[in-house]
Amino acid sequence: MRGAFIWQGNRQWLGWLIGLIPLSGMPQQIVIDSVVSPVMYYTNRLAPFRVSPVRDTVKLRQNQNYVFVHFHHSAPYHMVEYQLAGLESCFILTKNDYIYYSNIPEGQYVLIIRDKNNPGIAKRLVVEVEALFWQKWWFSPLVFVLACMLAGIIFYFFYLYKLRQQIHLQQTRDRIARDLHDDMGSYLSSISILSRSAANATHKDPDRARQSIDRIGQTARQVMGAMSDIVWSINPQHDSMPHVVARMQDVANELIAETDIFLRFEADTAVLSLNLSLEQRHDFFMVYKEALTNAVRYSEASQVHVHLTCEAEKNSSFGLRLTIRDNGRGFNVAQPQARSGGGNGLRNMHARAIRLGATITVESEPGQGTTIQLK
Repeated sequence: MRGAFIWQGNRQWLGWLIGLIPLSGMPQQIVIDSVVSPVMYYTNRLAPFRVSPVRDTVKLRQNQNYVFVHFHHSAPYHMVEYQLAGLESCFILTKNDYIYYSNIPEGQYVLIIRDKNNPGIAKRLVVEVEALFWQKWWFSPLVFVLACMLAGIIFYFFYLYKLRQQIHLQQTRDRIARDLHDDMGSYLSSISILSRSAANATHKDPDRARQSIDRIGQTARQVMGAMSDIVWSINPQHDSMPHVVARMQDVANELIAETDIFLRFEADTAVLSLNLSLEQRHDFFMVYKEALTNAVRYSEASQVHVHLTCEAEKNSSFGLRLTIRDNGRGFNVAQPQARSGGGNGLRNMHARAIRLGATITVESEPGQGTTIQLK
């Protein structure tokens, strides 16, 4: 068999009877035909698969971090190797005409495709995978700043809450101090006047002196009762409604102890589960005591009924309904001064009801008894 070898550049040709046959061929180039990635193709019913023009750089999002590269070799029988520089440390040999990567970490890489026998002939493709937002450089400083802001806001509102609590407590203390000053001042003034009257009438009018002394004793007992009420109302151990109801019953028993009045005291079970603040407890109890005292001392009644329920009015922020009803002589509501102690007592009860966020109603007619409701 005869033939001849011809060298032309890097290619070898064998002369044969039928012509020149290439014995081997070195690739002139590696061409990337298409790059398929989530951001470079789409599918639908009319165009099931479309590939965008090949670029030198492919940018991928972190949640779509895969890429498919199709290429061809000018000498199809040559082996090709590839490497994703930055992720792989060595080249990988393949006989396929495609490369597929999935789950690529965030970062920038270079895909190198080259001929195994001639590494100088290669194609490069830059692959950039975006980081998730919490992996970016600005995320940690941003979280730190937001955490500091949140901590500052929480601290500010906590400080504001504590400050408001202190202001509210101070206002309550000031109000109780004013009540104590007014009550004690009035009682002590009465005792002073009565004591002088008793001293002057000791020799001239012994009966009048004894009456003054009796009134001094009565006023002193009122002072003790007022002091006891204030001390009780500011004691945190008496915050629960069972303590309030028990105190109400004790006061009622003390008021009717020396009378012939029949007292019926009723409190619904649901009332015992309610909670009143220090200020509410004080105002509520003082309204109750004022109304019950008027009924016992001035109504000339034989029966008094006290009923405590949770049936509050819709427009009221107060959760209780207190009803005190007597069968006494009654009075003209338009002229409360006609009833002993009625004028100032009713004004005080109305003022306390307003502070409670409640309303107070008085129903009475001469000879028909009196009904007072706090709701």
